[in-house]
Amino acid sequence: MPIRVDRSAERGRLALDHVGLSVPDLEEAVAFFVEVFDCEHVFTAGPYENSGWVWPGEPEPEVLTLRLAVLRQGDTLNIELLEYTDRTREQPDRAPRPADPGGHHLAFYVEDIHGFERRLRARDDVRFMNATETEEGGPIDGTEWCYFLTPWGLTIELIRWEPGLPYESTTRSRMVPAPWRTMLTEEDE
Repeated sequence: MPIRVDRSAERGRLALDHVGLSVPDLEEAVAFFVEVFDCEHVFTAGPYENSGWVWPGEPEPEVLTLRLAVLRQGDTLNIELLEYTDRTREQPDRAPRPADPGGHHLAFYVEDIHGFERRLRARDDVRFMNATETEEGGPIDGTEWCYFLTPWGLTIELIRWEPGLPYESTTRSRMVPAPWRTMLTEEDE
């Protein structure tokens, strides 16, 4: 089975552009990402009235208002924060958990995971799910990680890993490292 098929000649180059996250309070979420993750606030747009879509199984779009902000996190990622208001449909009482269908989490690679965790624990608006753990055994042995919840319930993972993880001995494929890291290649070994 091929690990990766290069189809760029057929469809052009492809890259991840952004992650979109729904938030209950746009200003609070922008401030959080700017303060905690050094994001740059690129722009805010809206309000856009009647911005609903027709979802499968629904006869008409939900009537709602949308405001959004786009943030940039260094050279790694654009984050689109979406605040929907004036909703006409019932809203869930909590964000989906990562294990729920449609659940998700956002992960930030941090160089000093223990220092970052200490600084976040000093805030009164986040809730940690666990202390930093170190993966023992398996394909990502030595990887450090922890999860916390933002004030509005988004699950965020902090992660730190070094190139040369055990999985690399079983495949030529590699996870994408933080941009300031260099990946080990067979030529380097």
